[in-house]
Order: sequence, then structure tokens, then C-alpha cells
Amino acid sequence: MFDYYDCLGSRSYYYKPGNIGVHTSIADCLKSNQQKRVVIDEAAVLGVLMKNYPLGDRTLIRGVQRIPWMSKLLDNGTWHNADLPAHGNRIVNAVEASKNLFNNLVEEVLAFIGNKKTVGILLSGGMDSRIVAGIVRRLQETGEYKGDVVALTWGIPESRDVVYARRIAGELGWNFQHFELNADVLNSNINLAAARGAEYSPVHLHAMESVSKMEGIDGILAGSYGDSIGRGEYSGRRTDKLPGILDKHLHHFSFLLKSVESDSLARIKQDLVQARARFPDRTEMAYREIEMQMHYMRRQLNSCMEVIDDGIPLYQMFSAPKTFSYMWSLSPNSRTDDVYEQLLAYLPQILKEIPWARTGKKYNQESPFVEDNNTALNNRYGLWLRTELRSQVIENINSGALQSLGIFNNSSIKMWCKYWSKGTSAKADRLDEKMAWLASLAKFVEFYHVEPSAIDEALPTFKDAISQRKAYLHTRLYHEALRRKRK
Repeated sequence: MFDYYDCLGSRSYYYKPGNIGVHTSIADCLKSNQQKRVVIDEAAVLGVLMKNYPLGDRTLIRGVQRIPWMSKLLDNGTWHNADLPAHGNRIVNAVEASKNLFNNLVEEVLAFIGNKKTVGILLSGGMDSRIVAGIVRRLQETGEYKGDVVALTWGIPESRDVVYARRIAGELGWNFQHFELNADVLNSNINLAAARGAEYSPVHLHAMESVSKMEGIDGILAGSYGDSIGRGEYSGRRTDKLPGILDKHLHHFSFLLKSVESDSLARIKQDLVQARARFPDRTEMAYREIEMQMHYMRRQLNSCMEVIDDGIPLYQMFSAPKTFSYMWSLSPNSRTDDVYEQLLAYLPQILKEIPWARTGKKYNQESPFVEDNNTALNNRYGLWLRTELRSQVIENINSGALQSLGIFNNSSIKMWCKYWSKGTSAKADRLDEKMAWLASLAKFVEFYHVEPSAIDEALPTFKDAISQRKAYLHTRLYHEALRRKRK
């Protein structure tokens, strides 16, 4: 179970402190431990509202946690921590960095695929997955891997992700399986996220459930860690430019009562201090990257990917200790897009010729934009939520389940249910993402019979009214900025 516990891509199992044993799902953990009362963890709720995921080891149920990051449970009930490599400041050129990265990635692939007859690759029009695809294809050509490969892609048919992935699969001679995204898939994901603990917005689940049910595939490779490890970038921010984890994307919409927010934020800050204490004497830059891995990558990406891993063994490339240890040893100036450009030289030439879905241009080149009438959008979650799924989402939010917890600013919820349709982007924005998550949270509360943590319900105050007004103005300005940017 813990063969890869020191890998960044390891899944986090559930456990109940004081009890021996770990569980693959929150439902199994509750059942195994015969927990009589299921109580909401407000700090986890605030974490999702601020960052889109709970921070630390929290789940939305008090007394149930995720196993500590980079740790495994020993037979005596204690935890063994993996050695976390240090960050360095070595300066190497892109050729040297790409050579070492390529060799490490080859080791990762071979360690996972072994004698598997058929492997799947989560393939998009991005660079991370095509790097993985190129390595697997090279191993087929050298005879080091003799099995078959299926490219697995999700998205709307006219997206660059789907179009470019289909072309890559064709050029490499692989079977191609496309999973279309639509409102029905998103609606199913609202229910799926609820059943799995409501720890993330359903907009991040895509077609993972359908992929998990594929037959004839012995394992699946994903390249989702490529940006952070291979190119030193987190959501567009370089490793030396990362903000503090609580500096951005905070509680903008005033969904929680201010008194609940204040108490929960204090608990979250304590969690973050304790998390850093596990790895003493690091630089601030190192801590910020560690926190992105420990919280963001682990609690959002990995948690979603567990859906696939439940059905088919999943391995996330770039996550082995040897791989990220080497990349962490380099200066941020040596972890750049140039490393990927040099890495492509080891792989089939066509991978360099097919445009990058993010830009519509050849990777890391000032080549002309490709006029192919395809869209950079992989989905239209925002549009589907505000139109086809709007009534269902609002019905879930107003079902009384959220209101029963006694922690929400009910006036704020009513305001957003009314204002929400003002969004015009096909892409899900911050408010869309939160509204979808609240719909999942309401179903989660009903499904697990979640109770409030306090006997007395918190009451709104003048501060809540002020906070709600600020949230409304902030969102109006945000939507106006988006509208002008699109123009």
C-alpha cells in the first residue's frame, strides 16, 4: 500500500487518530470506526472556501483525518516520515538539466509499467503529458516496453486538448479514447464529490470516473506534476515568486459568518505552523514550494486523482524522490521552460511540432499562432452551471442542509444565488466553482448526516453585513475586469 509513500503523487489515506488502520475512503473510515456522531469541521470548510481544498490533514468531519504528508503507518501505530530532500541553488544549463530529468523519468516509467500488458496515458494538448507519452513511445521503440498504450483524453471536442491529443496519439500509433465533457458529466460529479467527502469543487473531477471504469487497462500514467517539478511553476507562478499560502484566493464571498471564520482561520494558521515544523531550517522559498506540494497538489490534485486510482492503479510522473530531489537541488533559474525544450530532443520529433494547447503555438517559440479554429477551453463548466444546472445547484444550496450547520451567512448565500447568473464567461470563475462546491457540500451533509459542531447556532452581526457588502462589490469588480479582458 505504501510503496510510494515518499512520492509527491502518493494518495493520502484516511484514518482516525488513536485507531490503528487506514482507509481508502471517508465512508470506509466512518464505517470501520463506527463513528456515532459526524460533526462538521469548520476549519476545513473555510479552507475550501479560501483555497479550494482543506489545508493540512483536515477533512470536513472532525476526528477523521488524512494521513500525514510523506509518512507511512508502522505496525506499532506510529508514523515514519520520509526524508524530504533539501532545496539547493545549483546552476546548470538546460541541456544538463534535461538529460538528468529524462533519465529519472525513464526510471519512473519503467518502475511503474513493468510487465503491464496495456497502460493508459492521460493525454492532453499540454506539455507534461506529451513528455510522458514521448518517453513511453521511446521505450516501445527500444523494446524496453513491449505492451500496448491507450491515450485517454477528456474535454469538449473542439478544444485544443482533444484535437492535439488525438493527433499525438495518431502520430505515435496508439489507440485513442475521448471522454466528452458536458453538463450531465458535471452534474454527476457534483454527486461524486459529495460522496467522496466534498473536499474539492466538482469542476476538478472532469471524466475521472469514466476513466476509472475502463476495461483492459492495467495501469495509468499521469503527468500532472510536470509543471511544478519539471518546469518549476505553480499555476503560472515561478518557484521563486510564490506568494505565502494565505496571501491569495481567500474568503472573498463571505459565505461563513465572521465569528466562525475568525476561529477557523486561527486553527488553520496553527496547522500551517505545525506543518512547517516537521521540516526545520528551510528557506522561505523552500517552505513555500513545500506548502504548495503538501497542501495544494496533495489536497486538490491528488484527492481528485484518487477517483481513477480506485478503479485502475494510477501513477503520477515527476513525483518520485529521485526526480523531484534533483529538480529541487537546482536554482529556480535552472528550472525553466528551456529544460522542457531540450527534453523534447530525446523524444519523437512530432511532439515538438504540434502546438502547445495553452498558447496555440509551438512550445517555447515565438512561432505564429495556429489558426485551427479550436478553443483553449477544455470545458464550459461556468456556462453549464449557470444555465442547465442552475436550478439544481440552487435547490441543493437552499435545501436546508447547509443552513442546519449554523456556520453560514444565510443572507450571503441568498445574495449569491440571486447574483450568480450575472457571470458571462464559459469558463468557471471563482464564484461558479464555489457554488458548485456548495451544492456538493449540501449533498455531503445530507448523505453522512453531518451535524453542527456547536450546540448554539452562531448569529450574524453587523460585521457580517459589512463583509457581505464588500464581497458583493469585490465580485462585481472582478467580473467587470474579466469582461474587459475578454474584449
